[in-house]
Amino acid sequence: MVDDAFLNKKLRNLLRAIICLIVGLLCVGCKQPQVDPQQQEHEHFPAHWPHDIMRASKRIVQLLEDSDSKSTGTSQRENWPTATAELADLVGWLPILAADSDLGRKDFASIDSWSSQWTDLLRKHASNSESIQGLSNLEGFKEVAVQLGGICQAEQARIDRLTQDF
Repeated sequence: MVDDAFLNKKLRNLLRAIICLIVGLLCVGCKQPQVDPQQQEHEHFPAHWPHDIMRASKRIVQLLEDSDSKSTGTSQRENWPTATAELADLVGWLPILAADSDLGRKDFASIDSWSSQWTDLLRKHASNSESIQGLSNLEGFKEVAVQLGGICQAEQARIDRLTQDF
C-alpha cells in the first residue's frame, strides 16, 4: 500500500504547481496591450478624414478654390494628384459622413446620389494624375459643391437653434 505521507506530499506539490500556473497565467495572459487612443484612430482613418460632413464640405470648396487660383500658375502642379485624390476620397466618404449626421432623408439621398455620380470619375482623374481643372463638367461639380454647402449651412443653423433652445 502507498504511504499516506508520500501521497499527501505529492498532492501538495501538485496543488502548488497548479496554483503557480494559474497565478502566472493570470499575471501574464490577462494584460491588454496599451494602445494610445489617438494612435489607434490614426491606424483606421487617413490624415485627411474629416470629422463630419460640414468639414468635408468646407474642404471640398477649399480644394476647388485652390484649383481655381492655381490654374493660372504652374509652380504648384506637383500638388495636383494629391488634391485630386483627396477630393475623390472626400466625395466618396460623403454618404458615410451624412449617415453619421442628423440630415433628413431627402438631403442624404441627394448627397448619396452626388457621391455615386462623381466618385469614380474623380478617382479615375486622380489615378491619371490629372488636375481638378481638367475634369470634364467641372462647373457641374462646383454646383454640387455649392448645393452641399447649402445643405450643411442649413443643418448647422438647425443645430444652432436647437443649442440655443436647450
